[in-house]
Amino acid sequence: MQGWVKLHRKILHSEIFENEKMLKVFIYCLTKSCHKQTQSRIGRQKVKLEPGQFIFGRKKAASELNMKESTVRDYLEILQEDGVVTIQSTNKYSVITVDNWAIYQSNEEDYDNKSTPKKHQEDSTLPSGEQQKDTYKNDQELKEVKNVKEFITTSTTGHAQGDVIQFYQNNFGMIRPQISEELLAWSEDLGEQMVIEAMKRSLDRNKPTWGYVKSILQSWVNKGVKSLDQAQVEEVEYRNHQNNRTSFSKRSPNQEVLPEWFKTREQQQIEEEKPKKQPSLESTALKIDLGIRLKRSLEDILEAIDYRYDLSNEDIINIREGKRSAIKILQSKSNLKAVGDP
Repeated sequence: MQGWVKLHRKILHSEIFENEKMLKVFIYCLTKSCHKQTQSRIGRQKVKLEPGQFIFGRKKAASELNMKESTVRDYLEILQEDGVVTIQSTNKYSVITVDNWAIYQSNEEDYDNKSTPKKHQEDSTLPSGEQQKDTYKNDQELKEVKNVKEFITTSTTGHAQGDVIQFYQNNFGMIRPQISEELLAWSEDLGEQMVIEAMKRSLDRNKPTWGYVKSILQSWVNKGVKSLDQAQVEEVEYRNHQNNRTSFSKRSPNQEVLPEWFKTREQQQIEEEKPKKQPSLESTALKIDLGIRLKRSLEDILEAIDYRYDLSNEDIINIREGKRSAIKILQSKSNLKAVGDP
């Protein structure tokens, strides 16, 4: 395909320009599009193409763009969601249409320049009816382009809606006619300041898309929010809701919020169920020596050491008379070679 295409300087301020790969895919669509009505053959089938359309193949496009097929697909889907292109797919091929092709590639001078001497000479050979029909068609096309441009100019310079359009262009990028219409419609319903406030919130939440702005505006309509004061209250509720969701997500899915009294009782139960640490031989021997000095009975001494050792009256007498120490007797009964826990 030969020839050239136009690229307006406004693209510098668009969302497309901010993403290198998206810009590359967009320019690819422009350069691949037909500049006039034509036919293309796909296998044994002829496909009629209008200006701004081309046959798209994902593998070929990925090769020519030096990108992965999935990457090309994803960026084309974004362009389609933003109303830049339209994709019509069949089981064999896809036709991509650059939606605003006439606006991108045409202006008043183009139509004026078509009236060259050669063109006039060709037209003079046509019947008068054909000449009138051709002139009417050109005038209609020129009128459509002028209407679009006049709409954009009026929308961006008018005092009533100029601020909201200007805010969008300064923060979101080049505005499309469809978005301009929707901006004006929302401004009439809720007021310009409310629309600007919704755009500010989408920027604060790092979601700078017109779709997200519309979701905020629609949410206000559903909730009956009609003023900036009401919107401020709604924003506080939104942030509190977000904080609660964040706190809840930090808990495990099955974790329940328990009252403090239940936690205390549960902790006590856990402590009671824990196996008690057995006292060492030394501490047990001290208890036995103390019981003997206090002239306690064998039963009282055994109770003091929780009946862990099978002491006899003879053992108690030997300890009292100093024949054997309590620690030696405990070691022998516990079959330990060194001092340690029984």
